[in-house]
Amino acid sequence: MMMLNLEQNYEKMAIDQLRGYKRLVGRIKMLEKYPVSGGMRLGTIVQDGQLQDLHRQWRKLAASGADHEALRSTEAKIKALLEGQLGTSDGYQGILARVSELEELGRQKEQMEQAMDALDDFKHEYAQVLKLLYVDGNEPHDIACDLGISLSTFYGWRRKALKEYGILIS
Repeated sequence: MMMLNLEQNYEKMAIDQLRGYKRLVGRIKMLEKYPVSGGMRLGTIVQDGQLQDLHRQWRKLAASGADHEALRSTEAKIKALLEGQLGTSDGYQGILARVSELEELGRQKEQMEQAMDALDDFKHEYAQVLKLLYVDGNEPHDIACDLGISLSTFYGWRRKALKEYGILIS
């Protein structure tokens, strides 16, 4: 009984994550194209290693409960960098919030892709089923036809693939 619940939990976790993949990728694209100032896009300034380093340093200081002066000093460096790049300091905290979101979404996307790659390495057909169903958005009947399998085989592979994927991401 407990094993069945555990398997169902893995499947639910996998389905929830895989169903959100397209939305996650879409949000990343929107954030990268977000206009910040002077014709620059958020994706352009995020690629700046200096900004990423300062932002990472600021997050570590904030998480560790560092003194207020250290946080203010790092914020001032970020603000100066953004002013230099964008010609304005208006809304730099909003820009940083979007940078944080973009970085977190990138981490989530990478984790999902690594799990799919790992699944593909040891059960190619399972990874294929999940990719075709959740990433590409194909219908079960079409996937079964494309793979040359019966619909019942498709559903069996899907169930097993979700379990394996769930184990990988847990």
